[in-house]
Amino acid sequence: MIEKFHMADMVDKFEAANPGKTVTIVEYPDNQALSNFALQWSQDKSSQDIVVVDGASVAVQFLAKDLIVDFNKTDFFQGPTAKENFVGETLAYDSLGDVQFAIPIGLETYNISANKTYFAEAGLLDADGNIPEPKDWDELYDMAAAMTVRDGNTVTRPGMTIQWGPNAVSTMIAVEQAVRGSFYKDDDKTLTFDTKEMRDVLEVWKKGVDAGVFSIDTFANKDAGRSNFNAGNIPMVLETAAHVPEAAPTIGEENSVVLAMPGSMTNGSYGFTAGVIVPSASKNQDLAIKFIQEGMMSDVQVAVGLEWGKLPVIKDYFDQIDAPWKTAMYDLVKISKPAPMYRDLPEIQVTGKQLLQEYLTGAKDVDTFLTEFEALIEKSNKNAD
Repeated sequence: MIEKFHMADMVDKFEAANPGKTVTIVEYPDNQALSNFALQWSQDKSSQDIVVVDGASVAVQFLAKDLIVDFNKTDFFQGPTAKENFVGETLAYDSLGDVQFAIPIGLETYNISANKTYFAEAGLLDADGNIPEPKDWDELYDMAAAMTVRDGNTVTRPGMTIQWGPNAVSTMIAVEQAVRGSFYKDDDKTLTFDTKEMRDVLEVWKKGVDAGVFSIDTFANKDAGRSNFNAGNIPMVLETAAHVPEAAPTIGEENSVVLAMPGSMTNGSYGFTAGVIVPSASKNQDLAIKFIQEGMMSDVQVAVGLEWGKLPVIKDYFDQIDAPWKTAMYDLVKISKPAPMYRDLPEIQVTGKQLLQEYLTGAKDVDTFLTEFEALIEKSNKNAD
């Protein structure tokens, strides 16, 4: 993420405009490390002045005990970073009630990144030379199966890779939102996957894994799908649609396209941004906010969008992106939904991934899998404060 967000460029820009000020970037291993930060912050100590989290919903765990700054109570929203200068409802992805707990950076949404070359080879393009939108997961499976290559009984190229690694729960949220129009129970705001629509999808997923049509290589390497798609080695990958611009320099801009997964153009998907938070325990809050304004909310976002598909959140820079995938991606972002803002979302993500992988590999049947997943959700802390 340090590379993708061009953070070194943000630092250079800020330090050049603020002589004598130094910004040090430190990478943390994963979202689980954030619990260590929370422990330190609860003691009114902080080794960090700014933390960038992978998905703003992950930051909700810090709202309890006022561990992070409410940007509405700062001078952040003025001048170039006034609220009216943010794209659409972007700020809503990082707010809860009247608390702006994080500043968004990099608009993204989950959908299918597709390589038209393979669809053409398999005779799957329509009369206009476009990939037809699959109406349901059975049709999407058939597309993937038609592009799967075998050497005898060995699959040498799967038709599709689905993000079933660390972000597996995000994939489930995206897919259920698309096929059902919601990932919540009808009567409340409780996350659920035990629905007819999701059971149908899970059946297709298991069928695809058993047949080798859907790859499970993200189990061991979360970047396997992205890397293979960017290199032109697979027809489709389902995770963030930002991989379309990533792959364009390798497979050709005309071949790297966003393909709407079933239901997504009507119901949306999982939409998200990274979230920029400031610990309340930071002793440099004013300087941290100044860096976010001048370094992170700067024109550096244009290059980030063009290279990595993480759309700028500031209107002036968003308007500078001129690419064929931009409209399709943003149209989807506008109707997509953020992940549940649960304090225990990180635990749901970790354990839920393990449960899904056990189901896909046959260690659990679908009923056991869903019963255990629903129990995990039920016992989790679903409050945000």
